[in-house]
Amino acid sequence: MQRIIRTAFQPIMSARGQIVAYEALLRFRDGSNTPESRATSIHRWEGSGYIGTVDLAVLKQAVAALGQLHRSLSVSVNVSSITVSQHAGRYLRELSRVGPSAKRLIVEITDSLVPSDPTTLLSFGKDCALHGVRIALGNCAPGLPRCDEIVLRRLRPKLIKIDRKAISTAFQTLDEEPLRELVALAASLGCKSVALGIDSQEKLDWAYSLGVRYFQGFLVGHPRQFPVLDEESTFRNLDLTQPPRDLDSIPAVAA
Repeated sequence: MQRIIRTAFQPIMSARGQIVAYEALLRFRDGSNTPESRATSIHRWEGSGYIGTVDLAVLKQAVAALGQLHRSLSVSVNVSSITVSQHAGRYLRELSRVGPSAKRLIVEITDSLVPSDPTTLLSFGKDCALHGVRIALGNCAPGLPRCDEIVLRRLRPKLIKIDRKAISTAFQTLDEEPLRELVALAASLGCKSVALGIDSQEKLDWAYSLGVRYFQGFLVGHPRQFPVLDEESTFRNLDLTQPPRDLDSIPAVAA
């Protein structure tokens, strides 16, 4: 079955109460638009390699959104580590076309696994920096390989996104010391932490007490569409059940 995807944008807020960025999030247009169905589809695309096609399409939507936002605002876009390892060249070619707005773009590497030899990840991060694009690490939590001090020191991401489940569990159990240490490690490397899943003032205040200064969740704002984005020109003819096609065949989106 063909599923047409779209993007929604969720705000990221600073501790001063200012919106500083929006994250581009993958959504479906049909009735299967649930977290579970999205996770199932993403895992399937990662297994087939088709995630590279999807990542590139969402990147083009994120770039289009930059043209609609104030110049002080950034846009964060997710990229699978499968795309980083298998389709980095094509993804980087698209980044090279962004131009001056690239400095407002944040590429967030998702997935909870980092290869034991993160050479590809580090190379991708350096290439993004050459285009002026900042790197973030998503799905971070204490104890994960991607959050290891050696990886963070070598990659030097500008942001780490702390997993919403890790936030919720620590908040409920008051087992907060591992999170506090992760936030402190990130800060020592010049990396800002974003707490995900912030849905109450109590949780925001608690995350702030750990040293977090950026927040994302329903308390800050729900994901919403930017209605004038020409999504159809990006996502038309994408049969998301088929093997990957040439990523460069996806038409660019006019900002």
